[in-house]
Amino acid sequence: MDPATVVYPLIKYGILTGLAFGFLILIIGSLLVHDTWYIEQNPQFFFSETLVMGLLSSLPILFISYLRQGTLVKTAMEFIIFFLKIVGIHLGFQLCGVYSILFPKSSGLLI
Repeated sequence: MDPATVVYPLIKYGILTGLAFGFLILIIGSLLVHDTWYIEQNPQFFFSETLVMGLLSSLPILFISYLRQGTLVKTAMEFIIFFLKIVGIHLGFQLCGVYSILFPKSSGLLI
């Protein structure tokens, strides 16, 4: 038996399980904490910061796909999926209160 046939699915489904569990924790935390102070005070900046974070984090997908001769449709889909993951994580961190703890001066916790 080839070890790759055993190891690859373990790694693949382990990563997918970790992502699903992480997003579940962010969703539960967001529903419980619901920290919207910064979003309400700076909606344009939060929106632009979310877009920039998603775009800059997703750009390597375009480069990697180009180097591996990926099709345009597959490259675009992977870029969009990764972009949405990063945006979701960023929004989840904000709503869970992670950014308020990391940056207390800009979150309204310290005046």
